[in-house]
Amino acid sequence: MAKPKDINLVAFYYTKPKAGVDTTKAGWMKNPDNLRYDERVEITRGLKKDSAHSKVIMNLSTKTIAKNTINSDNSFDEMFKYFFKGYHQYITTVMTQLDAEYFNKMLDEMQAEFDAEESKVDAPVQAE
Repeated sequence: MAKPKDINLVAFYYTKPKAGVDTTKAGWMKNPDNLRYDERVEITRGLKKDSAHSKVIMNLSTKTIAKNTINSDNSFDEMFKYFFKGYHQYITTVMTQLDAEYFNKMLDEMQAEFDAEESKVDAPVQAE
């Protein structure tokens, strides 16, 4: 498990009914159209007691995934990119102090991926 001084990104997920869903009807939770998902992300030094209830724990200090019950096939880099998109202001602050070299490498990769997607959108359509 993580050392107490390691910096971790901890993600919790909650299922809630969408607005307007009649929760008094039996089986309302079985229909995915009735549900919405909330994500709560924390960046912590060490792990708290409630971290055991999280779905994802990424050790930013060692760049490892300590827990991933969402999609165990994702690499640390893939998960990093996902969380960076939604929480870049917090991750930037931590990673520039923790490992600026890795952080800059990831920024370059994300920029290259973005540029590749943009070039697909901007490419002229060929008439057949």
